[in-house]
Amino acid sequence: MNAAALLSELRRRDIQVRAVGDQLHLAAKAGALTPELRDGLRRHKHDILKALASAQALENQERAIVPLQQSGTRIPVFGVPGHNGDVFCYRALAQRLGEEQPFFGLQPPGVDGLERPLERVEDPAAHFARQIRAFRPQGPYVIAGYCAGGATALELAQQLSRGGAEVSLLALFGSPYPA
Repeated sequence: MNAAALLSELRRRDIQVRAVGDQLHLAAKAGALTPELRDGLRRHKHDILKALASAQALENQERAIVPLQQSGTRIPVFGVPGHNGDVFCYRALAQRLGEEQPFFGLQPPGVDGLERPLERVEDPAAHFARQIRAFRPQGPYVIAGYCAGGATALELAQQLSRGGAEVSLLALFGSPYPA
């Protein structure tokens, strides 16, 4: 059982896990924490602490970054969706890339109807660049853009690069605009 499956099983059994420094603290009903689960917690402690820290970082920031595949050790992909802002256009790709490939959709401001949409390509790109740097301060990054989101992805990659970050790949899917 990997760390993600272990966390899922703990959640299913209503066992709450939180990190305090480099320690895991659990709240569970009597008998819910089996010896097998305790062993899994010991074996995957580092990965669980890392996942909890990542979840905390996501909770503390604006909601532009939508995790489609959080686990994995490869360079994370940050995908700008097309004109409708639907980050789930990347769901199948994130699944096909597998568990070792972190993949995050970038939801533009205004899609939720609570904020005013940004009108210039440079504005959502700057918004995403701030979010990405706050979420994962050290590159390298892979930036993807789908359809009309390709122009924003190109600008995002340029802004990150100008800021000193390494963008190892810019992938554009069906994107006619960045010519």
